[in-house]
Amino acid sequence: MIWIVIGVVAVVIAFLLFRQKTKKADLSVLPEQFLVVDIETTGLDPEKHEIIEIGAVRVNRDSNVHTTFNALVKSEKKVPKRITELTGITSEMLEKDGESLSSAFAQFVSFAGNLRVVYYNAPFDHTFLTRAAKLTGAQFENPVSCALDMARRAWPGLKSYRLVDLAAMGGLETDGNHRALKDCELTMTVYSAAA
Repeated sequence: MIWIVIGVVAVVIAFLLFRQKTKKADLSVLPEQFLVVDIETTGLDPEKHEIIEIGAVRVNRDSNVHTTFNALVKSEKKVPKRITELTGITSEMLEKDGESLSSAFAQFVSFAGNLRVVYYNAPFDHTFLTRAAKLTGAQFENPVSCALDMARRAWPGLKSYRLVDLAAMGGLETDGNHRALKDCELTMTVYSAAA
């Protein structure tokens, strides 16, 4: 775990200005503390594919200091070339620095506590993590919010709701996307701005 400083208020205000909202960002509608989570996987099917990275940011609404969690997870199969091209995560990285799913998931559940979990595409990430809970025997029943659903309600009619596209439209730095912690940072901003 490391501490990071992300200027939530400044970034959200810039994002709102980009989206031409006239009201000032009201972060009081957000929970005082929540968890933004992103995972990287070897594919799209939780029954066939594996989690290879779990990232999370424990956000303190009224502070710019947040705690992060990041774990690479060893894969039973070789990481597909297209996944390595997308994420930069290789089988060699996982073998060298990865942990077992049981270990990584137990640490993640401890980090999450009972906080609300925010995903950018909740049906995808939450399904994989629910399956991980089942496979490892862990309890993971936190309340869930979907920043993608919120973005669609907040800004109807956009051509794209991909996280990287929304972030770019908001003037956010997108280098490093498709890595869990970077996507958590982008999701945190979209969630906060869309609330």
